[in-house]
Amino acid sequence: MTFIRKRKRPAGSGLWPTYELETDEHGTWFFTPQHTPHRGDDGTFCEVAETRPGGPGQHALHLVPPDGWWFATWLDSGRLVADVSTPPTLIDNEWVYVDLELDPFRRPSGTVGVRDWDDLAEAHRAGLIDDVEREVAVRAALNLLQQFTDAMEPFGAVGWDRLRAAIARGLPPLTEFGDRPLS
Repeated sequence: MTFIRKRKRPAGSGLWPTYELETDEHGTWFFTPQHTPHRGDDGTFCEVAETRPGGPGQHALHLVPPDGWWFATWLDSGRLVADVSTPPTLIDNEWVYVDLELDPFRRPSGTVGVRDWDDLAEAHRAGLIDDVEREVAVRAALNLLQQFTDAMEPFGAVGWDRLRAAIARGLPPLTEFGDRPLS
């Protein structure tokens, strides 16, 4: 079992357990089965990939790129989304990244876009994201937007095929957090 920790600035984080599947030329792939809990830094729980409060969550496939400022997630509802972030870093058995606010997405309808430009601007004004991070975040978001639009791999068939194969394995939800700190 591996953990993913998404950090926010100036404070806040979310943590969830996941199965590490494999590493290839696209990066390291993880699978989080439906009904796996996500723990906030205040100790509250919800399900991973919960689409509305009270849930249920969805099966989720995640990709940590070998050298990118993002963390991507494929959901069994057909939605693809990425957190533009600092490069994810492995610390012990926990992948950690800092969310830089922008969220490129592709909906099942094929619509693509980037959410949270206003959140990036606000975090930059507040000094939570510096000039260099802001520039890199914008470039990463626009690059991902183009890759999502063009269905460039791994955002074409590769991710969706991996998600279907992971679901077919029938892995149980992961519910243990052990002694992981809240933040």
